[in-house]
Amino acid sequence: MKRFILFALLLILLFPLSAIGFGYHVFEIRTEPEFGQGVFPTSVKYQFNFPVPDLIQGNKTKFAFRLDNGLVYRTLRQDPLTGAIMAKDPEQYDFPKEYTVHFDEFNLFFAQGFIDTGFSDNDLLTAFVSIDGRFEMAFERLSWMTGPDDTGGVFWKEDGTLRFPSDSFLTGTPELSDDRSVFQTSISIGLKVDFMHDTTTTRDGIKAGLYWRFAPRWMLLTDGSASFVVSWNEIQASKTLFVVPNGEERTWFSIVLDDFFTYRAIMGDKVPSYIQGGDIWGPDVPNAANVITNRLSLTFYGPQVNSRDTYPSVTIFWDLGWALGKVKNSLLEEKIFESVGSYGIRCEFVVFSIAEFFYEIGCSYDPVFAEEMYVEQRFGFSVGI
Repeated sequence: MKRFILFALLLILLFPLSAIGFGYHVFEIRTEPEFGQGVFPTSVKYQFNFPVPDLIQGNKTKFAFRLDNGLVYRTLRQDPLTGAIMAKDPEQYDFPKEYTVHFDEFNLFFAQGFIDTGFSDNDLLTAFVSIDGRFEMAFERLSWMTGPDDTGGVFWKEDGTLRFPSDSFLTGTPELSDDRSVFQTSISIGLKVDFMHDTTTTRDGIKAGLYWRFAPRWMLLTDGSASFVVSWNEIQASKTLFVVPNGEERTWFSIVLDDFFTYRAIMGDKVPSYIQGGDIWGPDVPNAANVITNRLSLTFYGPQVNSRDTYPSVTIFWDLGWALGKVKNSLLEEKIFESVGSYGIRCEFVVFSIAEFFYEIGCSYDPVFAEEMYVEQRFGFSVGI
């Protein structure tokens, strides 16, 4: 039923596209390192741009419809029944934790810019509002489905019985309740400030954003599996430390220092996994009421070949994440102050800003969910058309 509602809603939203001209492009084709060693695509994000005139002369007006769908892998971190962090009692929760999620997400958004900076394609201020929707359905890993019958999974025990109830609400993992699916609509608003002089291989300046996402249980078409409000702030500061220009608005070599800071406050009693924690390389930031993440990186850009949009780069990064306050989706009223982090190297080659091929290797320290440091590597690509 949830898939039918989503399909019908998408048809209603997309119907006007057949009557007007519009721009269409693929934002990104993504891979997962655990699916075909990161070689085969697992998800794609694409966008329809409606041809609207700029409401304010000299400032950008954008009206677009964005779709994002595919497969992602997740790790079960909290007891679905109580919300307890399972890593604190590994003997009790001695079973596989990784599972697969199919997702479909849409965003119908309007953005209006204000004040031309004079040195950037982006306006100094941009306000936006969007109507969002997301459907998810979780299932066992494909490797488990093709494995021996007597092997236990996340949702099924070795004897073929369910590990968690399928006919009741799961406090710790609301999106896995009932048939392990969720459909949630929401409204987002935000304001961005962009004072960044960005020429691809050089960056100088600062940009910031303040965003809210409202997803109460009474939203239209929502199935009631999720209910939350999230507010987050982003600040990025960049400085070009060294550059060797080639005289043709391109560079032979440059070094750029970036720092990206995010603070997220989460409210609500049904917070699904896709809105939890923060975005850092490697470990998961625990599901708490307040989450802080920070990435400090140093990027070495090689020569821009034939055009400004074709170049190699090597980035050294250091990610940190903190979880503070009450553990969300928990019956235990537990408060935490935990930190996780990672550091590593990303090698990337960009071709005309359409295709990005990358290799990453890093070391993660995760005292919340693992006792020892561990090394991960990823290879993949993304394509935007």
